[in-house]
Amino acid sequence: MFSILTTYLYQHKKLALPGIGNFELQPQSASTSFDTVAAPGWNIVFSENKSATAADNPDSFYDLLGLKESLSRANAQQQFEEFARNMVVKLNDNETIDWEDVGLLQKPDHHISFTPKAPTTSLFSNVAAQRVIREHADHQLLVGEKETTKNAALEEMLWEERSNRRKTITWVIVAAVAVIAALFFLKNGCASGNQQQVTIQKPASTYNLK
Repeated sequence: MFSILTTYLYQHKKLALPGIGNFELQPQSASTSFDTVAAPGWNIVFSENKSATAADNPDSFYDLLGLKESLSRANAQQQFEEFARNMVVKLNDNETIDWEDVGLLQKPDHHISFTPKAPTTSLFSNVAAQRVIREHADHQLLVGEKETTKNAALEEMLWEERSNRRKTITWVIVAAVAVIAALFFLKNGCASGNQQQVTIQKPASTYNLK
């Protein structure tokens, strides 16, 4: 009967087991990580409810069960209730119930625990999502608070490098000219001072000899 219960649970997303509790499939959105996109799926959630009864399921469930087991709706419901009672007996005897494609039911203490066979169930598989950086392709980049492209950023860096290089060369030339000029004036100034001749004039006579 487990295969029929599994089919119904996956199709209608909800099923109650008398004396045990309720099973429900809750949707899970696709999620992304660094290199993987996890496919959307369903989480199987169990809520213990020892007061659950066969009447918690719709008549369509027993119609399906009766069709599969060649029983009337009433007989299908009775067989389902008997099946659930046998599960409760096994759980009380500390037996583990392996519900194929759904999960494991256990009763380690006074409460029933459920362990899903898989965290999610999906018709799709996970997709690898590794980012590819092509060597010669242009990519969007964020520089500071400004969004730009890889090529534009490289061009700007080259322009700044050339501009800084021109400024450096200009300052070197200016400094060299200043040094040469200073040396020139120091050398020529001292030489002209040393070569200047001083003329001594004799004072005129202020007396006559007789």
